[in-house]
Amino acid sequence: MIESISLQGVASFQNTTPVYLNTNKKAVLLYGHNGTGKSTLARYLQDTKHSNYSNCSYVLPNAQDYQILVYNTDFVEKNFSQDSFEGVFTLGETNVMAEQAISVAEEEIVKLEEQRTQKQTLKKQHEEKEVAQVKAIKNKCFEIKKEHDKKDLDHCLIGFKGSAAAFYDELLKTDLIETPEYTFESLATESKELNNKSAVSKSMIPNVVLNLISSESNTILTEVIVGSSESYLAELVKKLQNSTWIDKGRIYFDDAEGKCPFCQQAIDEDLIENINNLFDISYEGKKDELNTLKSGYEQSIETLNEVLSSTHYTAFNDTKFDLAKEKLSGVLQANLIKLGQKLADPSIKVSMEYTSDFVQALNDIINDKNNSRRAFNAKLSKKKQSLAAIKNKFWSLVRIKYDAAIEAHDTLIKSIKTDIETVKEEEETLTLAIQTHNDVIAENRKLITNIETSVISINNQIKSIGLEGFEIKQKSEESNHYYLCRGVSSSGHDVYKSLSEGEKTLITYLYFLELCQGSVNSDSSTPRNKKIIVVDDPISSLSHNYIYEIGALTNKRLIKEEQYAQVILLTHSLYFLHELIKYLPRGNNQFNNKCNLFRVLKNTNSSIIPMGRDDIKNDYQSYWQIIKDAQNGTTNNIVLPNIMRNILEYYFSFVHKTDALKATLDELEEMDSEFSPFFRFINRESHSDSVNITDLGEIESDRFIAKFKDVFIRTDFEEHYNKMML
Repeated sequence: MIESISLQGVASFQNTTPVYLNTNKKAVLLYGHNGTGKSTLARYLQDTKHSNYSNCSYVLPNAQDYQILVYNTDFVEKNFSQDSFEGVFTLGETNVMAEQAISVAEEEIVKLEEQRTQKQTLKKQHEEKEVAQVKAIKNKCFEIKKEHDKKDLDHCLIGFKGSAAAFYDELLKTDLIETPEYTFESLATESKELNNKSAVSKSMIPNVVLNLISSESNTILTEVIVGSSESYLAELVKKLQNSTWIDKGRIYFDDAEGKCPFCQQAIDEDLIENINNLFDISYEGKKDELNTLKSGYEQSIETLNEVLSSTHYTAFNDTKFDLAKEKLSGVLQANLIKLGQKLADPSIKVSMEYTSDFVQALNDIINDKNNSRRAFNAKLSKKKQSLAAIKNKFWSLVRIKYDAAIEAHDTLIKSIKTDIETVKEEEETLTLAIQTHNDVIAENRKLITNIETSVISINNQIKSIGLEGFEIKQKSEESNHYYLCRGVSSSGHDVYKSLSEGEKTLITYLYFLELCQGSVNSDSSTPRNKKIIVVDDPISSLSHNYIYEIGALTNKRLIKEEQYAQVILLTHSLYFLHELIKYLPRGNNQFNNKCNLFRVLKNTNSSIIPMGRDDIKNDYQSYWQIIKDAQNGTTNNIVLPNIMRNILEYYFSFVHKTDALKATLDELEEMDSEFSPFFRFINRESHSDSVNITDLGEIESDRFIAKFKDVFIRTDFEEHYNKMML
């Protein structure tokens, strides 16, 4: 059966969203006034592939196995505009073997279809699993959006924020690379710098200049500086290696008052002279040289410290640079200590550590910083291209991050697709087997079908509903065609053209019902349980008497026996609708299990809403429902005057208050000239006046309903109005 129908973009179904019907029951009934869109639905099912219905759709599993038969005005014109129409082949009563073959084939088809349904269910489960897995991997990869959304790398997500599917598709387009030199953090830092509103080109950092190689390699540091050899004390001092000790004691001679500053014994001038002779001009010159060397070294350290304290270097915030600076400072301080030691004891040898490698280490870091700054300046000058490059790198990192998950997903999807293909092949095998049995049915139907049975059936139905003087006959020259005749001698020419609209409706509908039972082809293999019957208002132009006959016939042939896959009936008549549901279960649960009931409405566009069995009212109640629909904006206001006139005529005639109605209408007309055309229209004594139509203009439901209510208030029937408008 048809499980659902969606209508959009055709006739009055111009809604921005499709009008959807859940039609998953054996019987589907739709009620609506003429012009609401019922015929559009029937015509769509009659020709679903027509370009007019490109935006419409329906769900019918294994649609190739089903036949949709539609009765509407198009069917009437197509089949009865000529002198004859195709005969309907139905089963006869001969050839028992052929009947048995058909019966066996039909039983086998039932079994095969059950197996095919199981395969289709399994295929659907696999497909749903595939959809779920695809959705899962897309959502998983989309999680990284939360990490970078509205942050420094937000620009890399532009265009892919709103859809996990679009994000995943873009990710699959990204090439997988190995061990990139960048990270999310480095890209974020770079993006932040480039996107900073105050970003400007960065200046270069000057290298550290500290050339102490001449001081640190001075030979005086390894020279043993001692006193002169011209004094007779020279040999003894050299032997004792205490020249530095003696030199430091010399400063006490002047204050010693003729005593030796070392032993406190009397000392003569000759000894003092020989002691002083030990430290000649050469010795003092060496000491001065050492002092100069130490002072220069100290000055270089002080200058270096001043340079490194400038903003060029303090803004680094670089651990490597701080460590290298600390190492250089340590070496400088160690060398300075050694210079102090040499100066304190010129006779010792000292070796200073060269600082050139430590300075170079600082400058290497500075050079790296400068290279980075040059690169930044180049990127800033081409900001758009630079951000695009960052974006490409970002997607590369995302691709790497989810590569394992994507690979696992692809493996799983490949397995699922294999399962789907396996089930599809099994389903196709079963479909071929079903077709083979259908061919058997078709071949055997040729042996036992005829149109005589249909002729007898249609003629019996014509008589049963009281159509006198008509008869269906086979054409002698075309045994598979009928013609309609009046009386025994009629040839059938122009008989159909002479029929009234009601007679045409009756005869064509009888033919359609017979067609549902059989087929215009003698070898048709479509069984009745694979036929979907659609009937659009078969009671148009019929008198009230015939509506009962058609209703009873429709129930008996289409609904009651439940021999068809599905029956969809559309009508504008509440009476006919009551006839259709008469044989359906009365309990709401049982009724809802058997039948879908809808109401078709139209204001600017058509809409279709579900109905309950208890919602079906009589004609008078239906009129009031239209008033409420107009008030709610679900039906066109143009119908209001005529509906209101029908209600007033019906009700006030029933309560024998027509005089009170007329007096009230006259009074309201005199009081409110704006509504004079409206009240003249609903006044039964003047509704034939053509002025009523042209003078009404734009109908505003709220204002007209208010005046309509006023009629009931002024005639003391406000309680009835309130009850009907609940």
